[in-house]
Amino acid sequence: MNSNDSNNPLGKYTQQLRPAYPALVKPEPGKVEPRDDQDDADESGYRALIEQREKKGSAPRFRIINRKGQSYGCGYAYLLGWFYSPPDTLSIYTTTHVFVLTGKNLHRIENALMRDKVKQLREFNEGQDERPADGEPFITHLEVTSRLDPS
Repeated sequence: MNSNDSNNPLGKYTQQLRPAYPALVKPEPGKVEPRDDQDDADESGYRALIEQREKKGSAPRFRIINRKGQSYGCGYAYLLGWFYSPPDTLSIYTTTHVFVLTGKNLHRIENALMRDKVKQLREFNEGQDERPADGEPFITHLEVTSRLDPS
């Protein structure tokens, strides 16, 4: 019996040719290429807001990074809400933290929150970041309060 015979119920499983996966190659030290989804490390300067290009998976997440580089991650399912007090204060409430952002053009961050498009928010670090262009979001101060801290 020929495995390519159309009457053979196993034929479609036994003779499928699949493209081979490329060989894994260890990168040279100090020469690691960024993945396609790593647009967080942006060489063009400081960006207070990085938006998601598209929803990936069924549980989108975002993170908030302070000027020290500490990162607070949160899933949109745990975002309780926010309060925007124009022109310079945006408070974001999650189940575990309250983030109070102070800065300029925060209405753009609020609009991104409305569309579930926030991927990353970053506080400005005077010592290492360049000031953003006029009209871009600019987080000058970030205050983080943990709802789990008893003090």
